[in-house]
Amino acid sequence: MKEDKTKVLLKKYKEGYTTLDDEQFLLDKTSGITPSLDAWSTFVKNNKIETPHNFNEKLWESFQNKKNRKRKVFVGIMSAAASLLLFITFIITNQKQEELNYSEKEALLSLAKEMVSNSDSTDNEKNIIYENDMVIIYTTKE
Repeated sequence: MKEDKTKVLLKKYKEGYTTLDDEQFLLDKTSGITPSLDAWSTFVKNNKIETPHNFNEKLWESFQNKKNRKRKVFVGIMSAAASLLLFITFIITNQKQEELNYSEKEALLSLAKEMVSNSDSTDNEKNIIYENDMVIIYTTKE
């Protein structure tokens, strides 16, 4: 009876269908059946390593560390992208308009005068007293 059970378990073991309990039974109780199984049984017994008592906690902690590390990298990348976007937006919105030099302003003023010319206005010499981007104050000699 025991030999039939071991032969069935041995066949299942070779096919890869045994459970851990079946394999333990084969390695512990079946010495001398086949030389290859004896060699394998001896190898397993000599190289068996016990798992540490807190193995699951260490494993779980390493998973959490990797998860947290990925989250930190993601947050760092998103922060850098947001900072870059804000910087580019700031540069685009705060570009100063190019200031015109005196001759360009004079050319624009003469163009504006031609557009709004009065028939009774005379060309007078004008002296600029004050000038900024919005206002030009000048005097004329009549």
